[in-house]
Amino acid sequence: MDNLVAENPIADKVFEFIEYTNQSIFLTGKAGTGKTTLLKRIKKESSKKMAIVAPTGVAAMNAKGTTINSFFQLPPGSFFPGDIGLQNLQEGFVSIRSVVNDLSYGNDKRKLFNELELLVIDEVSMVRCDVMDMIDVLLQAVRKNSSPFGGLQLLLIGDLYQLPPVTKREDWAVLSRAYPSPYFFDSQVVRQSPLLQIELTKVFRQTEETFIKILNDIRNNQINDEGLALLNQRFDPEFKDDRDINPIIITSHNAEANLINKQKLDELEGEIHTFDAEVNGDFKDLGLQAEQKLVLKVGAQVMFIKNDTGEDRRFYNGKIGKIKSIENGEIYVSFTDEEDLLLAKSSWQSFEYKLDDQEQVSQNQVGEFLQYPIKLAWAVTIHKSQGLTFDHAIIDAGKSFIAGQVYVALSRVRTLDGLVLKSKINKDSLRSNNEVINFMKPLNLEQLNQIKVEAQEKFIIQLVLNHFRFHQVIDELNLIDHDPEINRANIPLFKTQLGEIIAAVSALVPLVSKFQAQVMLLHQQGGFAAQQTIQSRITAANTYFAKELAIKALNPMLKLIRVKPKNKLQQQIQHQLQKVRQHTDNSITLMHIGAQLLATPIKAADYQAWIVKHRAKQKKVQENSSNAQEAVTLQLF
Repeated sequence: MDNLVAENPIADKVFEFIEYTNQSIFLTGKAGTGKTTLLKRIKKESSKKMAIVAPTGVAAMNAKGTTINSFFQLPPGSFFPGDIGLQNLQEGFVSIRSVVNDLSYGNDKRKLFNELELLVIDEVSMVRCDVMDMIDVLLQAVRKNSSPFGGLQLLLIGDLYQLPPVTKREDWAVLSRAYPSPYFFDSQVVRQSPLLQIELTKVFRQTEETFIKILNDIRNNQINDEGLALLNQRFDPEFKDDRDINPIIITSHNAEANLINKQKLDELEGEIHTFDAEVNGDFKDLGLQAEQKLVLKVGAQVMFIKNDTGEDRRFYNGKIGKIKSIENGEIYVSFTDEEDLLLAKSSWQSFEYKLDDQEQVSQNQVGEFLQYPIKLAWAVTIHKSQGLTFDHAIIDAGKSFIAGQVYVALSRVRTLDGLVLKSKINKDSLRSNNEVINFMKPLNLEQLNQIKVEAQEKFIIQLVLNHFRFHQVIDELNLIDHDPEINRANIPLFKTQLGEIIAAVSALVPLVSKFQAQVMLLHQQGGFAAQQTIQSRITAANTYFAKELAIKALNPMLKLIRVKPKNKLQQQIQHQLQKVRQHTDNSITLMHIGAQLLATPIKAADYQAWIVKHRAKQKKVQENSSNAQEAVTLQLF
């Protein structure tokens, strides 16, 4: 499917919005429309500093990212917005404000959050509203920016017609005081700052028009009696298949799927073979599809739980085969009308995000899970079938109990002919949530093209305003202030002088936020017709903030640096102050550069080229400042 995304103009438009605007987006689409493929493209081709998170371990593994809780170091439980005393909250809840007040992120994590330009949340349909508000408030606090999500661009990916967020009844009794529904779009931040909705509509998994129409009608609560009758023609409760490979049974309950697989395995004669997974590094049990102990027999029906990354692409996620032989540690899988395949172990990795020496966001592997990429496949739950594709399946959805489950099960199968229903489907079991239907208002290509110009203008202004940031200076000053060795030495005069510098720089932060809000308002009122007014405001801000930094931070630091160190501790302090001085110099230089960026008016036809050019320049400046930091270190030691 990697090549198919290039044929999709909507997917291309999404990439343009990601690369050339700061517009937050909700990207949706039916099963099999290429959402995952587009994410891979963005990850590979985008120049933005990005991180990918997901609500569950399985989703995070599939997206090659990390979990939301791990990335943000969130406490377990649910989060309540607004001012509420902890004594009034039941067990399992914390207030969002209390989490922010108790922030204990290290300097590296704070730097990472400040340098991020794009946060991708995959499988967002399973993210609760309170978690979205928690992320919003945390990012605002760390990035010292009152814009939604601290000014960070978000790409939310998911299909709301599939599985909804999991919310315990007792938790929802509390959350419902603040939220209309558990869905992410009913979070306070999304309701106040709506996302751009873009839907991928070209289906790659199914090609049969009749089946595609049935699935579309189910999504939109528009299934009629004719469509339902056509679907129920596949009802065959006594279905028996004499083919070598049986259709997999998709059921709604985990215990039922496990029981079917165990019974079928027990019916096979022959020796049981057990294959233990190999775990390396920091790899928590994240609910992987892969088995810790894979139990097989010759003749067992199995499905692949990963796509083949080799050149031949012999298997895909959901392909079913049979164990042909197990000898001398070698496992062969047979298929209908295909050559047997010698299995090799696959790898699942766990990651963490960090800033590298050039202030770029790097994704580092911290753990690995090695196992054969198969599992028993006489049956699977609807929940675990997400992301899988089957040629043939028996769907037992009679006990389905939440909206979206039947749709998920049906959309796993390529064709109507490949489908067998063990229980009849009625309209009630197909009903989608009205909240979802009312929320969904995806834009077409023409509307997106109209919005893109204004979104690019906002992004250009944001790129200019990004030159007015002092978080690195404050972070480095706080490192000195909290250094245990310096605090143990008890140097009152130095601590007083350092405190005055920190207070002076910190006092500039709300002024910068106010200035940035004024510039954005000027653009909102007059667009780029107001470029001259915007430029005058930016020039004045550059003059003021550069002077304030020089007088209240740079000059006092230089006085401290010029004092000849008398011992190793003083030398260490001077080294740290040199780093702060370098960051302060960089901040002043960046403001001077930013003040010139809009001096020449920009035409709409040149927006994209301007963005590419100045992002490249900004990256070069960052690399040069990083090299300058290294030079300071080498000079001192």
